[in-house]
Amino acid sequence: MAVHSETPLPSGRLLLRMSPALHRELANAAEREGTSLNGFIIARLADSVDAKSTDGVDARAPGLPATSTLTWLLTANVVAVTLAALAAFAIVLVAWLS
Repeated sequence: MAVHSETPLPSGRLLLRMSPALHRELANAAEREGTSLNGFIIARLADSVDAKSTDGVDARAPGLPATSTLTWLLTANVVAVTLAALAAFAIVLVAWLS
């Protein structure tokens, strides 16, 4: 009878060494995107292998929306704020003219 041994799954932890200059550039890029360094690196690594976990969930930074979703949400927010500003301006103009 053959014994079938399964390869254990990776822990999800990784110690990574890099130059201080690269570390600084990655930290700056993460700050520009408004995310943590860990989340930024995970997203870039996932993008490089088009990662999806086995259950179909996006394997990028846990708890953070994908970049395209974040872009859509930010755009929707700008549109909502612009519409609110226009409505406020119209109310002030009507009140001033009355």
